[in-house]
Amino acid sequence: MSVFFKRFRMQVELPRVIPERCADTIVHWHPWHSKWCGLHAHAKWESFRWEMDGNVFPCLADREGCRQLMRDIAAKLNFVPEATWLATTGEDPTEPTSLNPIGTIQGLRTGPVHGAIQNIGVAPEWRGKGIGRELIRRALLGFQETGCKTVSLEVTVHNLAAIRLYQSVGFVNKETVFKYGFVPMQ
Repeated sequence: MSVFFKRFRMQVELPRVIPERCADTIVHWHPWHSKWCGLHAHAKWESFRWEMDGNVFPCLADREGCRQLMRDIAAKLNFVPEATWLATTGEDPTEPTSLNPIGTIQGLRTGPVHGAIQNIGVAPEWRGKGIGRELIRRALLGFQETGCKTVSLEVTVHNLAAIRLYQSVGFVNKETVFKYGFVPMQ
């Protein structure tokens, strides 16, 4: 069945006080590098495959769809590597095959001084531990480094935990938008 999903477009002004760093020592933080592309895709798939956003954006519910989406984002001319981060756990933080991807965030520039966060995701078992907050902190610092003055993101209105997180770091609702998507018939 096709439906419209109500989403908030939220925005934060930079520079601002960036939230404090997450102190979790078992999480490894990786700035963008193409060698991490598959791990970003895996973290995205783990984060969204059972969520409503998998209906809004079907590629997020599909493992190969997430791989293609990450390749597409990284290939864009407006891709912001400084605002793109990966969170992992594992034994050797330099060896991709030993890592468990648990969170991802990507950045795009949408104007001369405006950035947009894409698909921030944290695997369900890692939510509520500060991973999303730290991904946002790192992305905002990256956007600020590249001269952005504002950063926006979109969130489905039913995702109350995410909305609270975004508001806690300074995002405010600027607009309500509707996205066309599908809900599986039961």
